[in-house]
Amino acid sequence: MNLFDVADYYINKIMTSQSKLSVAKVNEHQRIKVLLLDKNTTPTISLCATQSDLLKQEIYLVDKIENEQREVSRHLRCLVYAKPTEETLQCLLRELRNPRYGEYQIFFSNIVSKSQLERLAESDDMEAVTKVEEIFQDFFILNQDLFSLDLQPTQFLSNKMVWSDSGLSECSNSLVSVLLSLKIKPEIRFEGASKLCERLAKEVFYEIGKNERTFFDFPVMDSTPVLLILDRKTDPITPLLQPWTYQSMINEYIGIERNIVDLSKVPKIDKDLEKVTLSSKQDTFFRDTMYLNFGELGDKVKQYVTTYKDKTQTNSQINSIEDIKNFIGKYPEFRKLSGNVAKHMAIVGELDRQLKIKNIWEISELEQNLSAHDANEEDFSDLMKLLQNETVDNYYKLKLACIYSLNHQSNSDKIQQLVEMLTQYLSPEDVNFFHKFKTLFSRQDKSAPSNHDKDDILSELARRFNSRMSSKNNKAENVYMQHIPEISSLLTELSRNTLSRDRFKAVNSQTHRTTQSQFSNDIPQDVILFVVGGVTYEEARLVHEFNETMNGKMRVVLGGTSLVSTKEYMDSIRNIK
Repeated sequence: MNLFDVADYYINKIMTSQSKLSVAKVNEHQRIKVLLLDKNTTPTISLCATQSDLLKQEIYLVDKIENEQREVSRHLRCLVYAKPTEETLQCLLRELRNPRYGEYQIFFSNIVSKSQLERLAESDDMEAVTKVEEIFQDFFILNQDLFSLDLQPTQFLSNKMVWSDSGLSECSNSLVSVLLSLKIKPEIRFEGASKLCERLAKEVFYEIGKNERTFFDFPVMDSTPVLLILDRKTDPITPLLQPWTYQSMINEYIGIERNIVDLSKVPKIDKDLEKVTLSSKQDTFFRDTMYLNFGELGDKVKQYVTTYKDKTQTNSQINSIEDIKNFIGKYPEFRKLSGNVAKHMAIVGELDRQLKIKNIWEISELEQNLSAHDANEEDFSDLMKLLQNETVDNYYKLKLACIYSLNHQSNSDKIQQLVEMLTQYLSPEDVNFFHKFKTLFSRQDKSAPSNHDKDDILSELARRFNSRMSSKNNKAENVYMQHIPEISSLLTELSRNTLSRDRFKAVNSQTHRTTQSQFSNDIPQDVILFVVGGVTYEEARLVHEFNETMNGKMRVVLGGTSLVSTKEYMDSIRNIK
């Protein structure tokens, strides 16, 4: 279940697609290909293939099908990679009525309906289309075990906080695409207390049933795969906490948009570094450090720079013709290393700068204490002091108050003191947000497992991970990573086949009703966790470490409607009507 393998397979299938003409008849011009994308598949290609990859496959021109100003080049072959939406289909119909290229091979990123195929055929009067094929990548692959649909709540929820028709269709179709790409027909389970999860589970179940004979006729597996649909509301605290691993920190303090990091606002940044790509598939240093905490990262950066300096010194010794030949031979690798060192030095430098100017060390320690400790007077006292600190941004004060409210809802006196302090130091809008947040999460399912339940596989792993880094106060354990996301306990329950049947329902084949009687008795080998409302890079780290711990006995892929940072999560709550 390596998503990078899925991406490689599909992209290679598109780019190496052969012309219908015999190889002998294909001249040099006909080997050159045009790649037409739509607004949905453009980011998919950018995540999975570099410009060099395209050039190696003789794709010299990439354009968007929405662009009607393209030149006519009948001597060229055209590969189309598009999502089968009505908007894209209209563009394709216009294209085929007046084709600009000699031959079209069309690849759709999801299931195409019979009526859509008929409309394409009716428009292809010149018989320019030589292939139509469905490949299933209607989602964005970010890590080898992480994907996102890149859908914000405003895109899939109505004002009443229920699924919009278009949002439900978009999300379910993309999840079906994930299942088809991994070639699994799963048992679908969902959080029974969440109407959003229940509706999505039933819709995915319906889509599988509708396409079962055509697409889901896979060989029977040793154990039934599981698609577990979760609600972000069940664990609201994880996206509120300051993250401390490299990938998650970049997303929090700079931003990662489909593996692109925009450094243009970083002070004194080199113009060549204003926009950089971060991919564990292509960047070995990032792959080795993306899950490390900030303390461990510092050591890795030092080693990386030392390696760079050593290679620089070696390459600078040019005293003979042989030295020149060696230098020229190694120059591309040397230049790539040079650019990569500069990129990561710029990113780490910016992270360090923001940690200092925003008082993140102090704030994060308090956040973790508030999330991990029950009714601690010292923590509450520290919170009240920090709320009065004028050097701390109001955004962090509000966030700390929300974190406190999650674990201390029953202490009405302390909550009242907190409200009075917020009213004194924050804007009325922020105080209203706090009340809204407190109300929204006051009706949480009390049967949900507590974050303090440490009896799971990843707990010991997490404790070892945390103990590697001494805190600023030189304590034995890393105080900045005390909180363990709830996904950790869910992974353990899945690995033991002890997932709660009361909390996590299954969809019954009888009129889509939920049931507790049709559960597999085997431990699943393949699991997809999908979070409605967004998933965090911290949770992605846990899933990755779990996969390494299981060593192939169980494989988990994590996905969400989006990847959320703390600010994005709070903004999504602010937008709830």
